Amino acid sequence: MAIACVMCPESGVSAPDTATKIDLEQGEIGAPPGEFDLSPSGEVKQGSWTVVRDATAKTGVAIEQAGVKSAEDRFPLAIYKPASLKNAEISLRLNAAGGKSNQGGGVAVRLSSPQDYYLVQLDALRDRVLLSLVHTGVSEEIVGVDADVASHAWHTLTVRAKDDEFVVSLDGIWVFTGFDKTLSQAGRIALWTKGDSVTRFDQIEIAPLP
Repeated sequence: MAIACVMCPESGVSAPDTATKIDLEQGEIGAPPGEFDLSPSGEVKQGSWTVVRDATAKTGVAIEQAGVKSAEDRFPLAIYKPASLKNAEISLRLNAAGGKSNQGGGVAVRLSSPQDYYLVQLDALRDRVLLSLVHTGVSEEIVGVDADVASHAWHTLTVRAKDDEFVVSLDGIWVFTGFDKTLSQAGRIALWTKGDSVTRFDQIEIAPLP
C-alpha cells in the first residue's frame, strides 16, 4: 500500500451529472479524433494523434499517438473538449505499442492548461504506475508503485478522483490511493503520452462523482 499527502488550499466546484462513453467508431480513420483539442490555446499541435483500425481494440478502433514529441519538449496531450470536472471516475484501456526510450501513457485530470494537471501514468519500460502533479510545467511524483505493465498488451486504467483523494486501479485491481490538494478546481481530462511512446487508447469512459 502506498499513500502520499501534500497539504494545500482547496475549494469546491460543481460538475455535470451525466456519464460519458466516448464513441471512437464515429471517428474517421486516419484523421485526428474529433472531440479532442490537440492544439490548446492556439499552440503547436500536441503530438500526432489519429484514429486507427486495431483488431485488438474493443470496437476495432483506437486513438493512437504515434511517438511524435511535442514542441518545446512538452508532453503530447489530447484534451477531451466536452467535459470539465473536478470529481470523476475515468476508465480507459491503453496499449504501449512501441517506443525506444519511453513506452506507456496515461490520463491527465483537472487540467487547466498544458502545464497544470494531475497525471496517472503507466510506464511499461519500468513496470510502474505513478500519480504525479504537473504544476507550471514541473512534474512532481506523489505516488509510484511497481506493477506488471506489459508492452504490446491492453491494460485497463481506472482513476477515481474525488476532492483530495485519487484511487488508482490497474486491470480491475487497486494499486494505490494518493492524496493532494494543490489543484482543487474543475478541469479538463486528457490522454497523455511521453517522448517517443507509440500508444493506443480505447474504451474511454467518464463518470462524474458527487
